[in-house]
Amino acid sequence: MCLAPLILLGYMTAIQTSWHHTTHEQGAVVEVQSCETGLGADLKVSTEGYYGLGAQYGWKWTIGDWSIGALPKAGFSYVDHPEPSLPMRAQFEVGAQLLIGHGQWRAGVEYWHLSNAGLEQPNIGMDFLILQTGWAF
Repeated sequence: MCLAPLILLGYMTAIQTSWHHTTHEQGAVVEVQSCETGLGADLKVSTEGYYGLGAQYGWKWTIGDWSIGALPKAGFSYVDHPEPSLPMRAQFEVGAQLLIGHGQWRAGVEYWHLSNAGLEQPNIGMDFLILQTGWAF
């Protein structure tokens, strides 16, 4: 596991998909990654009470001072309040992130899916779209 930290601040909003019908949640989110290339850890904390901890694997392509990265993610999440779309407080998370960078600055967009993987019914799940900006160290 690599250690080249990345801190991102952003805004998340719940999105309606054809496979999930969720309540509308939105708010600020802070994300810390151990690195943006190779195997790393990912931690998310939102002002709306959604938390995630997982692993990611990142690929990054660089052209001069510019970079673009793709990071699929998977792990566990927790919700600190009752949510009809998530009947369990602890569940699984999967997602993907696209980062564009210049020097150490980053801007990104991320898809974040929370679900209990059918362990308890109803297994509705929630989907979020997150817009982010941050700094790589």
